[in-house]
Amino acid sequence: MKPYYEHTGITIYHGDCREILPRLDPVDLVLTDPPYGISHPCKYKSRGRGALAQCRDYPNVYGDDKPFDPAPYINQPAILWGANHYANRLPNSGGWAVWDKQRPDSLDQSTCELAWSNIIKGVRRIAYLWNGMIRAGKDELFHPTQKPIEVMRWCLLLKWTKDKQSILDPFMGAGTTLRAAKDLGRKAIGIETEE
Repeated sequence: MKPYYEHTGITIYHGDCREILPRLDPVDLVLTDPPYGISHPCKYKSRGRGALAQCRDYPNVYGDDKPFDPAPYINQPAILWGANHYANRLPNSGGWAVWDKQRPDSLDQSTCELAWSNIIKGVRRIAYLWNGMIRAGKDELFHPTQKPIEVMRWCLLLKWTKDKQSILDPFMGAGTTLRAAKDLGRKAIGIETEE
């Protein structure tokens, strides 16, 4: 199986993770933001007014029209974002990560996101501003459900993950997990269906 991209510990495969994963060696940690199975619309221009009308439209997220099956990822150390959307398919865990987006409650969008984990102990929170066009940092938006690099870096620096040297993101999207891993000198594998 030939990687789409490979350089200094970062490997990207273009394709369906269900076909690629069985051929990969085990990794130390799965850190991913999978399609939740909620058919989230990604056409922002038609919903925007004023400055929001300048927002980008994105293609719908591949696989978001089907319920997400976390089973292939939960028998190894994992942090799975969006887990509140498929919690009924996850084993009980006292370990959750919370990303506080620092959004006002007056908006219809979530003010935080949740990640299930089988290695984090207790509930851990990061506050990082991410409110549409108003964002901390300089991350450009390439994907409709993109997580900030800083949030993924935080995940990799938790005391339960800082020794994990090989990271897998089977739903790579914009690649922020891989960027965070590279910045920290870790090896990472990403899989993405879209080019």
